[in-house]
Amino acid sequence: MNITPNSDPDKTDKYAKFADHPRYGQRPNITGLNPDPPSDDVELHWNTTTHHEIVTRYEAVIGEKWPYGSLGGYSSGTRIPNTAIVADTSRQTAATVPVTHYFDLERECRDCQRAFIFFAAEQKHWYEELGFGLDSDCVRCVECRKRQQGIARQRELYESLFHVENRTEEHTIQMADACLSLIESGTFTARQTQRVRMLLNSIPADAAVRQQTCYTDLVKRILTAE
Repeated sequence: MNITPNSDPDKTDKYAKFADHPRYGQRPNITGLNPDPPSDDVELHWNTTTHHEIVTRYEAVIGEKWPYGSLGGYSSGTRIPNTAIVADTSRQTAATVPVTHYFDLERECRDCQRAFIFFAAEQKHWYEELGFGLDSDCVRCVECRKRQQGIARQRELYESLFHVENRTEEHTIQMADACLSLIESGTFTARQTQRVRMLLNSIPADAAVRQQTCYTDLVKRILTAE
């Protein structure tokens, strides 16, 4: 693509501002394959078809007028032409209608509202390698997905340590750190800093851990959170 000296690449390349995927990048993977959704041997994922395509397919197969009106937000992605790859239906979790092809899809992240691509190759990995059901979908960019996974791990750690009767000093530090991380992510309210203070105060005043960086860092984070 030729860009004049005074032009802005971000304005001439729509994908320049898309969230970057660490494996697949931020631009579509052009394969040259563009199967026609109405074809009898083509079945696309529900998030890849448009309302018009669904209605057309229904009326062609059933032979009756579409009876359901608008599907509203049924289609959650914009299909990118010429990015399809062939699916291996034998490796998909059993479904009423298997998917024969995956397309790169333009998306907007539910959390940060940044545009990203749900890549066809990533879908193939989800549905054929990881065993995700075809009813599952990707609604967050990679960065926000990792953030959600981190929150889930911190919550699991916090809840598991909460039920430990005789926590060690190390366990107490871990629990305080997990609680603060959940406060910082907005999962817990700022009032939970009192819980963190109680945990840190439960450590004996002469304990060596109170002189360590991990302890002093937690104290600083409490002040910031409050």
